[in-house]
Amino acid sequence: MLSVIFIITVILTKELVMATEQCSKYQFKSPFYPGESCEDIYNKNPESHEWSGYYWITNGPSRVYCGMTYTGSSCLNIYNGTQWTFCNMTEVAAGFISTCAGVGGGWRRISNIDISTGGGCPSGWRKDTYSGVSFCRVVSDGSHTCSSTTFSTNSISYQRVCGRARGYQKGGAVAFTLYSIGGQTIDGYYVDGLSITHGNPRQHIWTFANGQFDNSHLYNCPCAPGSVYPSPPFVGTNYYCESGTNNTYSTSAYYFNDPLWDRSGCITSNCCDNPTQPWFYRELSGTTTDDIEARICREHGFATGSVLIDQLELYIL
Repeated sequence: MLSVIFIITVILTKELVMATEQCSKYQFKSPFYPGESCEDIYNKNPESHEWSGYYWITNGPSRVYCGMTYTGSSCLNIYNGTQWTFCNMTEVAAGFISTCAGVGGGWRRISNIDISTGGGCPSGWRKDTYSGVSFCRVVSDGSHTCSSTTFSTNSISYQRVCGRARGYQKGGAVAFTLYSIGGQTIDGYYVDGLSITHGNPRQHIWTFANGQFDNSHLYNCPCAPGSVYPSPPFVGTNYYCESGTNNTYSTSAYYFNDPLWDRSGCITSNCCDNPTQPWFYRELSGTTTDDIEARICREHGFATGSVLIDQLELYIL
């Protein structure tokens, strides 16, 4: 009996040593959300928990066995402050593509809106539902307006922003035409779409624009055929633009079959050519602790046309 116990103890000890060695190199090598504590991640992990403080985590088709020594700390704190363990945010996992994660470890998530899974809209945006599909929209039903929400960075210094958004077209849209013919600035409704900025005065990070059609039209995305209206100088090439319909639209129609900015459905345009889509990556000119603002903007009244947002995910580093 003692020999059996001894053998089991040796096996468990060997497994534990191997696990510790793995952790020293690959701790938290999984699709983690960097704004959450390790304890939260541990508690939500669907894999089985074995031994106090140790657990399996999923990394694609394989599994890595690692420890929970630093419970309660954010992944950023672990990445910056520990000697033998780190948050590996350089993996391509959970859709967090290498364009973002390949820059380095320690990304912190500040926004994770997903209305499609039953979530709510942040303060400043209005939640609505049509034909069973829920989304966030501009609060007002009027035209020439934006609705703003702000995501806190908790005064953390950062220089890089990475994220993605998904939306839908309702009725008509005019991309950046509002800037060209209306004299709009970064503070106004310069786009039919979603504007991502930081600071006061506002500084541009990224814009998600909604054009009229995928096929040729005057009010298309700059990347689509027929468009005569470029992006504003403060936007430059730091935007994604797409349409939800090919060559016609109805003001009452909701184009749920072709989501915006997902790198799919750009029939005749070049608007889906960026291989990093739906993710964007932007390195700012310097470090900042500014909160990040997101504004849904539109030209038309809601009855005529609008941009509807159901996903927005933002990370800072």
